[in-house]
Amino acid sequence: MKVNFIMPGLGNSGGMKVVYKYAKLLQKEDVDVKIYSSFFAYPAHKFQLKLVNYIYKTYCFIKTLFSFRSKKNEGVTWVPRINNKYIRTADVTVATAWPTAYEVNSLSQKCGKKAYFIQGYEIWDNEYLGMKSYTLPLKHIVIAKWIDNILVNELHLKPGYLVRNGMDTKSFIPEEKKKNSNKISCLMLYHKLSQKGIEDGIRAYRLVKDKYPNVSLNMFGMFKDPKIEIVDNYYRNPSKEQLIKLYQQSDIFIYPTREEGWGLTPLEAMACGCAVAGTYAGCMLELGVSGKNVLLSKPKDVKALAENISLLINDETLRKKLQKNGRTTVERLSWTESTNKLKKALIEITNSC
Repeated sequence: MKVNFIMPGLGNSGGMKVVYKYAKLLQKEDVDVKIYSSFFAYPAHKFQLKLVNYIYKTYCFIKTLFSFRSKKNEGVTWVPRINNKYIRTADVTVATAWPTAYEVNSLSQKCGKKAYFIQGYEIWDNEYLGMKSYTLPLKHIVIAKWIDNILVNELHLKPGYLVRNGMDTKSFIPEEKKKNSNKISCLMLYHKLSQKGIEDGIRAYRLVKDKYPNVSLNMFGMFKDPKIEIVDNYYRNPSKEQLIKLYQQSDIFIYPTREEGWGLTPLEAMACGCAVAGTYAGCMLELGVSGKNVLLSKPKDVKALAENISLLINDETLRKKLQKNGRTTVERLSWTESTNKLKKALIEITNSC
């Protein structure tokens, strides 16, 4: 079976890394996989003024050029455009973001059946075009039930194939914390997208820090150091080994997201023995049980998030319970099982009418 994945050229998000992971795992299952990205940025129509959109598109094109080498190292084939001239003959071609859905939809039959790998409800850049992309005649593969529920209940579409992300529980493992028990270390992802709720997380931590001066906060992310004065250390683009060590050395992982397709970082943190204080979003809607394996609050509820962080600081028994149960939860997630489900979905799509 030949499978094409069509990806945006800009950046290397967590969602893109999931596609890279699946591509490599599918290849081990004798699936012929090829990933394509276009040099030229998509006209996202993010702003009302045409001139501003043109400037933004130019900015994205320049940023795409900086992604060239890293994405090529992941096996991406760069092409000028996503069209029949540059995309090979295949059994199925898969869109991975709403702009690519329109391009996949325009491809001819030589590129095979058409599918849409959906890792979030992407309507923040352009609500109309993002929402409309889900109504295109592409077979849906979703990573979370909450996404499928929106597509079925609000857009009145047919249910898609549910393929949850796996977890590398052999690399992401706990380590005995040999340190002063009076010092509590928190960890949080830094991101520029407002959907990630970083501002909420920082506000919640400030409330905690005022009460517990012995608490520390480290952050990591793909961006330059945001120079947040209350953050003790910032790690830009840490290696996998460095990231695992950060998780292992932390007691509490703060997950303040407002909206998330799935969310890898809280699961990685749970795998490494962190107690998670987070929100009802993404993977937590399906895997999180507040008080059992995590502590959860509503998105944007800064006070409740701060209270949960404080509870984990004060209650060592609860903290250790969540750390233990969190690890048990993620051990049920298998990349092998997820890859088998994805392969099965792709075969069924290929054989569909």
